[in-house]
Amino acid sequence: MRNFITIIVILATFGCSEKNPTDVGQIQTIDSEQFVFRVKLDDEISIRLLILKHAPDDIANKDGEFALRAANVGSTRGLNIKNIGNFHVDKEGKTYDVAWSRAYGYNDLDGLKQFISEKAKVGAVYGDTLMVYTIGHGSGDGSLMLLGHRKNLMKVLAEVAEENDQKLFWWQLSCHAAASLPSISTLTDSQKPLFSMTASSPANEVSYFNTQAQLMQKMFVSLSEKDADIDPNRDGEVAAEELKNFMVRNYGEKRGSLMYADDPQQVIFGLGGGLANKIPVVDKNNSQGDYPKNYIPFPKK
Repeated sequence: MRNFITIIVILATFGCSEKNPTDVGQIQTIDSEQFVFRVKLDDEISIRLLILKHAPDDIANKDGEFALRAANVGSTRGLNIKNIGNFHVDKEGKTYDVAWSRAYGYNDLDGLKQFISEKAKVGAVYGDTLMVYTIGHGSGDGSLMLLGHRKNLMKVLAEVAEENDQKLFWWQLSCHAAASLPSISTLTDSQKPLFSMTASSPANEVSYFNTQAQLMQKMFVSLSEKDADIDPNRDGEVAAEELKNFMVRNYGEKRGSLMYADDPQQVIFGLGGGLANKIPVVDKNNSQGDYPKNYIPFPKK
């Protein structure tokens, strides 16, 4: 009986539920034969998708699968997007056995940080974006099931971006997703240009499973088609302001307002820095090195 009561209390605390598919539509299952082979896009935009589920629900598993289908739609249409994992996690990292009654509210996320940092290195290429999609229950006080406070998860993700010099776009699905979410202005100067995020609901509203993958699919398809709706100047780079405006037009004003970045011109998808960063540095004077993106060569006279 005690275990039963524990389960009910946690359910009442987090309260997220699955949206009826008839209310939100279906994610289309793509038959690859529906598409004529297209020439592979250049690698101006490259995305790696990492799915982290901090809830043991079957609906969380479904939402992860829907996100993979959305990515597959973009990939089939030519977008350079790769799945690098779909995992259940807790504060210690990957787990296969997550129990409803497990404690939450702690702040130690070192294990999870190490796990995400390891995944951030998988298949990484210069200029790509690591898109981290977290799925799980959340409450209005800022708590996330199994992970503690969302401000600590944001801190972990920003640190992973900084330590790996990796653009990281956090897509969060939880109830009250914007509750107690710190401003990106609180990050360090080296983290701000790398980190961006979007939340599934305002601080005072619940979120529903089986909703976000449709939004992702629309974004992935627009990226694959180099649509002016998401990249108005067609420069192969999608800035924060461009992505936010795309979300407002396609997802609605409320959902679009939940897109956050430090600088409106911050590049979310794409190499960043324009043509100059696409030109490789060839060192004719010394041994060839691994040069940072802001490297300025000075040839000898």
